[in-house]
Order: sequence, then structure tokens, then C-alpha cells
Amino acid sequence: MLLSVHSRIPEIYAYCHSAYGQPSVLFHGQYTVSSEEGPQQGDPVGPLLFSNTIQPLFTSLDSDLNLGYPDDVSLGGPADVVAADVAQIAKVGGDMGLHLNASKCELIAHPNFSTTDVLL
Repeated sequence: MLLSVHSRIPEIYAYCHSAYGQPSVLFHGQYTVSSEEGPQQGDPVGPLLFSNTIQPLFTSLDSDLNLGYPDDVSLGGPADVVAADVAQIAKVGGDMGLHLNASKCELIAHPNFSTTDVLL
């Protein structure tokens, strides 16, 4: 995430590095938790940082319809193109530490369409 900010939005890099460059220690009563996974839910800068990080992936996709906002993606177009894009998201996202949750994926298609592809 910080590398992406550095290369694409250098104006806010110093702020992001100071905020996310080192783990934060969270306190809850007698317990402490090391927060090491980037912005937390509710962080107002989180969606910008996430979207900036995955933007190159989204611009590389070939589907006619390609919409994404933080962790929701909608693709549309010919089945083979959408399938290739889903595979691309799974591979590149996995390399970034993001994992496609196939159980939350939904396919909307013509009633006569059938597939054996587990990701579709």
C-alpha cells in the first residue's frame, strides 16, 4: 500500500508513512493488540488507500463492465472475458495478499447459460 502511495500519490506519502509505516498498539482494558494490516475499518483514508493500491489491477481487466469499490467488484461481458478477468483478479489479488472469496461471488447470466468453472 505504501509503495503504491509513493508511486501514485507522492503528495500524501509522508502522512501515510507516519500513520501506517509502523504497527500501532491498540489497547482494550488489560489487553494489547498489534495492528499490522494497514488501515482499519472506519479509517476515513482506508478506501482511498485500498482503491489506489488495486487501481492498476482494475485498469488491466478486459471486461466491458468493470466496477469496483473497496472489496466489491462487478464485471460484465462475454463469459470467456469475464472468466479471464476473474482469474486475473484471483492471481494478482492473491499476490497482493487479497483473496477472492468464491462463496460470496454471484453469477448473473442468461437462464440457458451453464458453466463448470468454480469461479463463475
